Amino acid sequence: MHPVSAVLAALLTAPSAASTTRVDAAELRLGGERVRVTLSATCPAGATIRVEVTLTAVNGTAIAQGTHRKKADCTGAAQELVLRVDRDSAGALFVRGPATARTVRTVCDAAGCEVIPFDETIRITK
Repeated sequence: MHPVSAVLAALLTAPSAASTTRVDAAELRLGGERVRVTLSATCPAGATIRVEVTLTAVNGTAIAQGTHRKKADCTGAAQELVLRVDRDSAGALFVRGPATARTVRTVCDAAGCEVIPFDETIRITK
């Protein structure tokens, strides 16, 4: 096999080739101390996925930010992951409105691991 073909074949079968994440909902909890993030994740059956979600939002002239991680076994189909993102104690409270969600997913299978970052604009509700 030609070296370039081998690289392309490896990329096409890499764990990320069939993995996705998307924030479906972000709900305010505990008076802004926490945001409950519902995430859809898809990855190849037999692999594992580790997601790290960092939320960043503006509250007046201050910034609210927090990060949470979760690991799951992949089923090959879309699955719901719920993460409870607590605000950093040095920052502002989370409020309803627009925010940025940075999701970094690490998908691992027998061939290795791949790290895929994804940024999206979301809306914190309730």
